[in-house]
Amino acid sequence: MAASRLLILVWACCFSSVLCFSLLNKSTFSSSRRVTLNQPPSSCRAKPHQISPRSVSRFHSIYTTRRHRIQPLFMNAPGDGRQPDELISEAEVLLAKAKKLRESLAKTEEERAASKAVGISTPSEKETSNVDENTTSSLPSVGYRLYVDIGREDGTWMDPRWGASGKRIEFTIDVDFLTSDGGEASMASGDVVKRMVKDNFGGTSSPVYVLNSSPNARLRGGFDKMKCQGGAYRIDYGQGGRATTRFHLLVDGTPETGSTYGDIWVPRGCLYFSTPCFANSISNLSSKESPITVRQIGWHTGWRREESRMVGTFRAMPIEDAKRRDGY
Repeated sequence: MAASRLLILVWACCFSSVLCFSLLNKSTFSSSRRVTLNQPPSSCRAKPHQISPRSVSRFHSIYTTRRHRIQPLFMNAPGDGRQPDELISEAEVLLAKAKKLRESLAKTEEERAASKAVGISTPSEKETSNVDENTTSSLPSVGYRLYVDIGREDGTWMDPRWGASGKRIEFTIDVDFLTSDGGEASMASGDVVKRMVKDNFGGTSSPVYVLNSSPNARLRGGFDKMKCQGGAYRIDYGQGGRATTRFHLLVDGTPETGSTYGDIWVPRGCLYFSTPCFANSISNLSSKESPITVRQIGWHTGWRREESRMVGTFRAMPIEDAKRRDGY
């Protein structure tokens, strides 16, 4: 009887132990499941070793620096501590100065236009003017009319695009060669002499004299014009009694773009002419076609320097004969 009671007590203790163990495991599983469902997967959670105190400190310093750099852009304009009212006042002063400058420029242009209208030369025109026609018009001279034909010539060193279409520009201009009979008054000034090409290395040359020209060249039979400002000339003496007259004219040229001449234009600056003369006299210029050149920088001579480039031809006719033939 005692043995049966002991067996029942042992069985009851074992059953209660198993029951308690089962309940404990169930409670632990439920709590762990709730934690797992409420948290993101382990792959998405930051690991403790990935964020260190040093990284946090560095991020804080970068943020603070950038914040202080950007803050002046939104606070006080250039970051110089000035208030908006001061900046507005300074802007108004600058606008007033700009307006005054524009008005002064406009006034200067009006005065220059008025001076041209009454025939007064501006300083820039006085500098580029070669001769004083009022002073030299009474001096002994020989007159010619030049028939100029500008266009691309065979073997020229001009830019390949210049005159590639074959178009040409023809014009006439009247010139007066002052002779040595006028004495020193017929001599060209130093600035004009410097524009002459020094290419007579094997012979002698005469002094450089003034070359007057009509104010404008006649293009397209007089329907168009090009401003001319005269120039200078000399006579080069070669071997065998040969002589060549070399002279230049300062011209405004024609527009390079936007004109009806196409891909051809008269270069702005000096046009250089050369033609034979007989008996060493300016009164006996050759009537045959002779070359016209311009001076431009290039490499065709072996090194970079100013070189002569052919731009056309011309013929010279005594002015009286030209007037009878042309009717003007």
